[in-house]
Formats: sequence, C-alpha cells, structure tokens
Amino acid sequence: MALVLIVDDAADNRMVLSALLEDTYEVIEADSGDACLTITTQQPPDIILLDVVMPGKSGYEVCVTLKSDPATQMIPVIFVSAKDTTEERLQGFEAGADGYITKPVDGQKLLQMMIEKLQQAEHHKHTKEQAGQAMQVAMEAMTNSSELGNIIEFVRQTQQIRTAESLAAAIMTSAASFQLSACVLINTHEPVVVGCAVDDLAGQLLGKFRNHDKGITHHGIRTIIHTPQVVVLIKNMPLSDENRYGRLKDHLAILADIASGQVQLLEAEERLAIERKQMLDEIIKMTESTIQHAGHEASQQTHNIRQEVMAMVEELESMLFSLGLDEDQEKKLMHLAHRTSERLQSRSHSLDVIDESLGKVLESLYRYQSSRTSGE
Repeated sequence: MALVLIVDDAADNRMVLSALLEDTYEVIEADSGDACLTITTQQPPDIILLDVVMPGKSGYEVCVTLKSDPATQMIPVIFVSAKDTTEERLQGFEAGADGYITKPVDGQKLLQMMIEKLQQAEHHKHTKEQAGQAMQVAMEAMTNSSELGNIIEFVRQTQQIRTAESLAAAIMTSAASFQLSACVLINTHEPVVVGCAVDDLAGQLLGKFRNHDKGITHHGIRTIIHTPQVVVLIKNMPLSDENRYGRLKDHLAILADIASGQVQLLEAEERLAIERKQMLDEIIKMTESTIQHAGHEASQQTHNIRQEVMAMVEELESMLFSLGLDEDQEKKLMHLAHRTSERLQSRSHSLDVIDESLGKVLESLYRYQSSRTSGE
C-alpha cells in the first residue's frame, strides 16, 4: 500500500483528503513545510499532496527543496491549492511539481492523477535502477568522446529525416542517450510538440520560448535550450554536477543547432514542393485551355470540310446533266470526286486523332499530378 503525505496547515483540509484516501492508501499528515521536509527525511512517502500557501515555507519552496535533493527528487508532488491561475500553475511546474489540482478537490480526478503519478514514479524508479546498473558497468568507459559519438549518430540520423515529428523524436532519443528526460517543440508554421501535450504545463513552457532567440534558460530545476526553430525542455539536468552539466549543456546546444538547420532544410523542401505543385497546376491549366481551343478548332474544321465535300459532290452531280458527257465520262468524274471526298474525309479524321492524342497528354498530366499529391 502506497504511503501518502498530506501537507496543509488547515486541519479540515487534511481531514477531507485523509477521508478520501484512507481506504486505498496509508496516510500521514504534516501541518507545515518544515514538518513536511522533516517527515520526508525520516519516512520518505511514495507521493506528497502539498498545499501552496502555508505559514513559514510556501509549497513552492518546499517543492524546490525536495526536487533539488537526489534522495527525494523522484517523489511525485501534486499541488492541492485554491489558486487556479495559469501563472500559479506555471510557478508550481517551475518549482518541480508533477501535478496541480485545485480546491475544492474533485476526488475522482485526484485519485486518477495519483494513480498515474505513482505509476510514473514506479516506472522512473525502475528505469533509474536499470540506468544506475548500466552506468556502473559503463562508467569507466564513459568519456567525452562517447558523448560526442552520440552527437555524430544524431547527425547521421537527421540526414534521413523528412518530418518535424521524426526530428523531435530523434532529439529526445539523443537526450535519452545522455540519461536526460526531454520534450521538444519544432517551430514550423504549424508547431509540433513531442514528449508532452501542447496544453499541459510543459507544453505551455515550450510555447513561451517559440519566438525567443538562441540561448539557454533555467526554470527551476528545468533547463530550456532554444533556437528560433527548435525548443528543447530538459527536466533533469544534473545541476549538482558542474562538470557534467557544462558538458551536456554544450552537447545539447550543438544538437539544437543541428536540428535547427534540418528544420530550415525541411521548410525549404516544403516551399520547393509547393512551388512545383503550383507550376504543375499552371501547366495543366494552360494545357487544358490549349486543348479545349484546339479541339474546338478541329471540330469546326472537320465540320466545315464535311459540309464542303457534300456540297461539292451535290453540285458536281447536278452539273453533270448539263455538260452533255457520255456515261463513261460521268463515271470517271464521279470517281474522281469520290476519291477527293475520301482524301478530305481522311484529313478530317486526322484532326480527330490529333485531338484524341492531346487528350491523352492531358490525362498523363492528371495522373502525374495525382501521384505527386499522394506521395507528399
């Protein structure tokens, strides 16, 4: 059964939360920030429900202290507060909180959040244990050159990347190779966020740096590496290890610069694809117009030829009676007239073939346009 520490200077608030949780969890209480820190040192809980406004140390100060201590930084902290502004929530997040819920407390929502945070904490604990074992085995071999090898691998991967989502995932993978937990914003015309939700506290913090210049900013225990194209939020930078922190900070800045260059390349390719599509659309439109005009002219020409041939044959037949020709001469003239008519009809048919061929050219353009669209 998980151990829950409820921290609130108001006894009635502690009583309400205890009544809600005592059937599911083991509950202990503290009435101040100092008492919370003392209890946590003596009997570390599995999760802490922390009030914000209290005499002495505020909830924010207590949270920063807990998250700065390696012995307690993995304990989930959920703020339970009457303050419900975005600024207050961001301040809680910057202090290191894992969740924020407002009073009066929605019991079902709190229980669900606690389940999620306890599961995450268990997963992090397991991951940390595995990472610790791996680190112990690899510590002697770990050098700065191996970290640079991770950057080289990132460069190799980015050459194959053609989407903002894949680029963000590659940044997170590279950060994980440094044992860092990250979330990433790719600042394209439609921003892409990976590793957190756009509307949660981490996503909001990323959004604050969308329009910032290149740099590194600290928010509580979190570090933000930002360029105009890429914003990376690192949740667990090793601030207590100055040498490792400085090394990782430089590596992450390099990753951000490389990723920014790839974003610019992707945007240039997208613009080129749009320009090609526009050019193809213009060619198709021009071809349609030309074929329509040519088809109309060919149809008109065919009609005129047929009319003239029919008129000529009719006129020739009527003239034969007045020329006084014998039957053999009349047959020769009529044969000549029919041959001429057939040649003209053949030319008329050639116009139809040309019109059909132009139609096939247009169909080929349509198929090419469709294949380009489906391949994008």
